[in-house]
Amino acid sequence: MDSSVRKRVTNADSDQINMSTDLEYENLQDEDGGHRGGWFNKLFSNLSLADDPKMVMKSNRCNRCYLATLLISCLAFLAVGILIGYFVKDNTTPNDNETNPASGLTGQPSVEEAIRKILNRLDKSKIKENLRLYSSDTRMSGTPGGNELVHILEKSWKEAGIDSVKTTPYDVLMSYPNDTHPNKIQLMSGNTVLFESATAEKALDADSNKKTIVAPFNAFASAGVAEGDLVYVNYARIEDFMYLTKNLSMDLTGKVLIARYGKIFRGSKVENAQNHNASGIVMYTDPSDFNMAGEATYPKSWWMPDTGVQRGTVGPDGDFLTPFYPAKDYAYRKTEKDIAEFRIPAQPISYGDAEKFLRELNGVEAPPDWRGKLNITYRIGTGFSNASLRAKLIVNNFEEIRTIYNVIGYIKGSVEPDRYILLGNHYDAWVFGSIDPLSGTAALTEIIHSLGDMLKQGIRPKRTIVFCSWGAEEHGLFGSTEWVEEYMKVLYERSIAYLNVDYAADYNYVLTAGTSPLLQDTLYETTKLIANPDKTSSYKTLYDIWNKRAPGENGEPSVYYSLGSGSDMATFYQRAGVPSVDMWFTYNSDKWPILSYPVYHSAYETIYLYENYIDPDYSYNLAMAQLWSGMAWKLANDDLLKFDVRRYSTAITHFVSNLENKFSKSWHAQNVNIDALKSAAQNLTDSANKFQTYVKSASIKSAIDYRIINDKMIQFERAFIDPEGLPERRIYKHVIFAPSKYDSYSDNDFPGIVDTMFEIESNNVVDKWDQLKQQVSIATFTIQSAANTLDDVGL
Repeated sequence: MDSSVRKRVTNADSDQINMSTDLEYENLQDEDGGHRGGWFNKLFSNLSLADDPKMVMKSNRCNRCYLATLLISCLAFLAVGILIGYFVKDNTTPNDNETNPASGLTGQPSVEEAIRKILNRLDKSKIKENLRLYSSDTRMSGTPGGNELVHILEKSWKEAGIDSVKTTPYDVLMSYPNDTHPNKIQLMSGNTVLFESATAEKALDADSNKKTIVAPFNAFASAGVAEGDLVYVNYARIEDFMYLTKNLSMDLTGKVLIARYGKIFRGSKVENAQNHNASGIVMYTDPSDFNMAGEATYPKSWWMPDTGVQRGTVGPDGDFLTPFYPAKDYAYRKTEKDIAEFRIPAQPISYGDAEKFLRELNGVEAPPDWRGKLNITYRIGTGFSNASLRAKLIVNNFEEIRTIYNVIGYIKGSVEPDRYILLGNHYDAWVFGSIDPLSGTAALTEIIHSLGDMLKQGIRPKRTIVFCSWGAEEHGLFGSTEWVEEYMKVLYERSIAYLNVDYAADYNYVLTAGTSPLLQDTLYETTKLIANPDKTSSYKTLYDIWNKRAPGENGEPSVYYSLGSGSDMATFYQRAGVPSVDMWFTYNSDKWPILSYPVYHSAYETIYLYENYIDPDYSYNLAMAQLWSGMAWKLANDDLLKFDVRRYSTAITHFVSNLENKFSKSWHAQNVNIDALKSAAQNLTDSANKFQTYVKSASIKSAIDYRIINDKMIQFERAFIDPEGLPERRIYKHVIFAPSKYDSYSDNDFPGIVDTMFEIESNNVVDKWDQLKQQVSIATFTIQSAANTLDDVGL
């Protein structure tokens, strides 16, 4: 190598080296013409090229100077970086979408700004268009009308511009009436038919005259003939049967029963009748519950006419043939002969037809609280005043496997795509379904179009939003149950909330909401952002008018925690442990203490009914769309979820206190360990208070900090899920809230305990005490486990 090169390097200062780096990397070569590897290799090669010891010493001194300069420069750059990071962090706030590490895309509007955009975009005229289209034909799952609506929804959702839309098919066992051999109940004298119930509802307008209307029936009621004496059993509740069998010493074996609809799930009525060895049961809508005002009826009002019939399933939740697992094409299926849920025929009839049978009954007069508003003397039976008369119930339902579909839409989250907020409503209806469910379906589609417009403006939620339109809900929550079973593993780990709207409004008066305690604050906060839909009221917000018309405790609107299994939130809440809410607008129950809106599940639930009596200007439907989408956006974008675990601990403490007040004497006599249960509840209270204090005071510096806290709150609900399920009802796994064994429409607090105590006290089943002790032990363990999940480590 040329010595001049060596000299230039050894005599140059650090600035000269930095300035000539590129050049020297290009020109410095070995004797064979190869590159040495740049100035850094050249620097250290000088030690070996210099022969003079003085030159070596001089070179070493220069090298040390250069390294020192390089180190100082690096430290200076590091210091500048630290200062920049400090001042950026110092100006960051948890709610600042521009700089917050959890906020995702820059330039996004704040949560409340985005919600205002959504609320302003929602258009009630579009909701009206949707509802008119959807309810223009009958929409039962597994029929042409139901399948047509699937295609309508799929097409509209794709046009909205959300990320993806798909349909999910399931092959489930469905139940239908026989068109050629309709169901009926006959009043017989010998072989002569004196009276026969109508096999179809009388056409009262153009809609109720359509040929696609499915005849009244109870899905999954067994086909068969029941014939014999008739007995009136009130609402066919457990207490009604106790009155008949204990107070009146009646044997109901082989009897045909007639019961009022209401109070409990119709399937529970059939089960109770079956358990008392009845041969069949007929159910009707008494005017005391569905036309209590005695006013003009549909189409002149919203009250049920005497020709109206309430359809409905009597089956359990989910596909009969694939319990616990999704009804996919690869699924193992039980045979139909293995299904033992229902073994007796059942059929609904109108109150006009029911009167013909009840008028002829013999026996004692019914107690005052058993009497409805038919113009008759209510008697119990058995049999008729004319001993030659008998009742003959004929049911020709059939079951077959048919494919049902869900429509599922997605907006992928920008920051946490693996965390989900789900909005759900079913699209299937017994007939036209202008209220149930299509008022909700119309709102859901408009929400999807609104959020699709947000995407087009570059506004995307941080977490994934999933839109769900369920099939075959009316037959037994089939669509949602099979979907949850298919995706249980993922939903259990990643779901934040499920927001259910079975229907938007059945009247225009007040909001009703059942909720997990964890979603209560988000629900309240969102209602404060929405205008009062009652324009005749001076109250400004939905929250204000709700609190006025349905006041609860602590100055807040009334909610209920027991969601039951009357709609699609059931499987999410009871089995997957996903915090859920179910909400709708309804009537003033103080003015009308009726059991549901009057024309429920009848052919008279038409668009004419909705637009003339339920929500004429669609203001309440719009308010529901705003509430639904507003809650979803908050849950999908709040950096820190508004889950207050203290609401749960307060509720559980209250429930435990109720158990002690009600059962302490008998429990102590049987050595039931209530003290451990109380101790666990107190531990949960302490942990919840400590956790909530930490959340409020926590210095959250990164997205992972939010994630850790949010995940604890999400998993808190799951802590109340027992994998083994409830006694004799493994399908229900929530230890705190689950449907009553004797009425799946309503929940019990501590259902395993309460149902067992009911059996002990009502049926004097003394061998259930060990089961009761086990259920108290499970509840104790579950509550303590929930407390552990809130601790820093938890082990």
